[in-house]
Amino acid sequence: MRKIIIPYHGEITIKNVIFDINGTIQFKGHISEELVQKFEELKKFYNIFLVSSDTRGNLKNIAKKLGVNFKKVNTQGINDAEAKNNELKKLGKEVTVAVGNGNNDALMLKNAILGIAILGSEGASTRSILNSDVVFTDVINAIEFLLDEKTMISTLRS
Repeated sequence: MRKIIIPYHGEITIKNVIFDINGTIQFKGHISEELVQKFEELKKFYNIFLVSSDTRGNLKNIAKKLGVNFKKVNTQGINDAEAKNNELKKLGKEVTVAVGNGNNDALMLKNAILGIAILGSEGASTRSILNSDVVFTDVINAIEFLLDEKTMISTLRS
């Protein structure tokens, strides 16, 4: 957990980070070894969760490789965006960062203490970008941002 004071913005506390997987941490079904290493660093500060509709069917395997908790969203009676946002609410939207790229991530990106969109090789929806506080072209850069308090301050200060 980290408490960060951002000038002219206020203090934020980050306890959890939720990552979408498709187009966010995996691209066409693959994750890099560099990502595995960066997750090890990130886990020293935050509780990490993967939340996904599991389009490629490999959510469980990726979570195991990264050593993190995961949730395949249950979309009974609600759409994927609402289901992901419900997972954010369970963790506490006031202490949870959301990272994603798709339309079904836009609501959690908007409601999280900090929303990070990834505009990677699989693209990002306009809704996700507009509902985010920060946009990166690579998830590694987003993780490095979360690891470096000074970078977060310089990007988020008003």
